[in-house]
Amino acid sequence: MADEYVKWRKKGRTRDLTGLGWLEAEVLRVVWDKGDVKVRDVYEELRLRRRIAYTTVMSVLRNLHLKGLLDQERAASGYIYRAIVSDIDVARGILDDVVQVIMGGHVAPLIDYLDSYNE
Repeated sequence: MADEYVKWRKKGRTRDLTGLGWLEAEVLRVVWDKGDVKVRDVYEELRLRRRIAYTTVMSVLRNLHLKGLLDQERAASGYIYRAIVSDIDVARGILDDVVQVIMGGHVAPLIDYLDSYNE
């Protein structure tokens, strides 16, 4: 995946390394955990943890669809969203960028760090 271009990992992005904002990541986690969701489903889950507007959730879901991370299907009562990229693939993409940009291609220090979680 290191050289594969996907919309959410804009090459040359200067603002951040991941291609995702914190709220986008939080919304994605809800979709990954719940499967097919409507805006209301994500909104109700997020408002248990934070103050958030329904329209904000709607915008984030739409943006994630435009970035190619979510499928958007029209239904009688609104849109249904489902993940088309797994959490593992997103994590791999972010880690690929960290290894290349931050670690200069050296993966061993990260492996050592991650191995410490198993102890």
